[in-house]
Amino acid sequence: MTDLLWKSPIYRFRVPTDDDDNLKEVVVDVTGSAPSQGEPSKALQTTLKNIFSNSEYGEIESVLEFGAGKLKNIPFLLKQGKNVGAVEFEELGENDITKRNVKIASKHGKRFEKLLFPNPFISNSKKYDLALLLNVPPVMPVPAERLILLDILHQKINDGKYLLWLAQKEGSYKKIKEEGKNNLGDGLWMGKKTHFKTFYKYFQVEELDEVMYLYGFKLEKRFNVPDDARLYKRMDESLFRGLLTQEKIREHIPLDESIKNPTTSKLKIVEQKASTKIIEPNPEELSIENLYIERLKKIIPGHDGAYEYQRIVAHALGRIFRGALKNLLMEFKTADGIKRLDIVFTNSARDGFFLKLTNIVNCNYPMIEVKNISHDPANAEFDQLAGRFNNNRGNFGILVCRKIEDKEKVINRCRSYLPDRYIIALSEDDLVELLEFSRESMFEEIDEFIDTKLKQVIF
Repeated sequence: MTDLLWKSPIYRFRVPTDDDDNLKEVVVDVTGSAPSQGEPSKALQTTLKNIFSNSEYGEIESVLEFGAGKLKNIPFLLKQGKNVGAVEFEELGENDITKRNVKIASKHGKRFEKLLFPNPFISNSKKYDLALLLNVPPVMPVPAERLILLDILHQKINDGKYLLWLAQKEGSYKKIKEEGKNNLGDGLWMGKKTHFKTFYKYFQVEELDEVMYLYGFKLEKRFNVPDDARLYKRMDESLFRGLLTQEKIREHIPLDESIKNPTTSKLKIVEQKASTKIIEPNPEELSIENLYIERLKKIIPGHDGAYEYQRIVAHALGRIFRGALKNLLMEFKTADGIKRLDIVFTNSARDGFFLKLTNIVNCNYPMIEVKNISHDPANAEFDQLAGRFNNNRGNFGILVCRKIEDKEKVINRCRSYLPDRYIIALSEDDLVELLEFSRESMFEEIDEFIDTKLKQVIF
């Protein structure tokens, strides 16, 4: 399997330019992002000491640092009395900083283990109490590979243990992004004066929490340090486990050896033709929205898949209405032995549909009811959602179900709660269409779609 991906830290892309007839070649060396400083940052030291000294996290005996760079953090971790595994490309081992840190770490004997990426790391069955992702996914240019990494790490962490994300703030990169000159996939290529480029993407915390949850990690704690530092706890289930494979990624991002190593710092411009095809880091077939659609369609209607379906739909809606609906709260309840999920968002819209909605109805906390049923929702499903409304919570909600055959009958059921309570019903087909809009960043179309649904109820 590892013959398909990660054979080399060099990534070769050919992406569109402003000129429709031309493409630009961007060759990225991810090892170029390895930091040059020789010791852990103060933010990392503070965060790790907090974790190691806090009894509520249990005993942290073993630590895995993925993307350990030049192993600058490893001596610090060993001094804390931890068993440490360091994972990195072989190419980063041939420099003085790495050699010095390996020499220091090797004095700790079996408590230190250096694992090359991709193997023997991926094939190694050893598990750890804490995995560290320190400025690593932000420099990985292929979004789907970041997701596969989370899938792998979920299998490398002991039950109920932790993953620490620490990444620098967006800072000066924000201005570069706004200028729109260095776009590559969902981030930026960096290094105007270097032959091989590096990559950078800043993760908004809402987006980060979403993908972490989908791959089995729930936010446990935020740390008050200058960087984004978030501790995630491993859950038993990874909702997106196995959706992405190395074979699928290679199918849509093929290797193209005709993209040669650069000989100057200037990007090579080539004419688009049969022999110079587009090679993008984020093809739509591998988008998170497509993964949502694929996962939803695999769940069989009925009670057995209801809990899983509810959670995936909740996060899909959070992605679709990102920026407007935030702070997803999923409260688990058990009634008569049946597990159910109350789903609530905070309406934080500054424009668009959910801002205008505040002029019609109290909708500070939109509520969601998800039904994994194979028939049209009936009065009982609508009453369950409407029964959660009140003046404190608000009086707006969305009912999501697998399909709606008699659309007019369902709309009439929504109308029956007017004028004080407002309900919109969405089928899975509606959800798929909204996800497709989201994939293309068609936010106006999303607003128009949901506004039309409301008008059908009101008028």
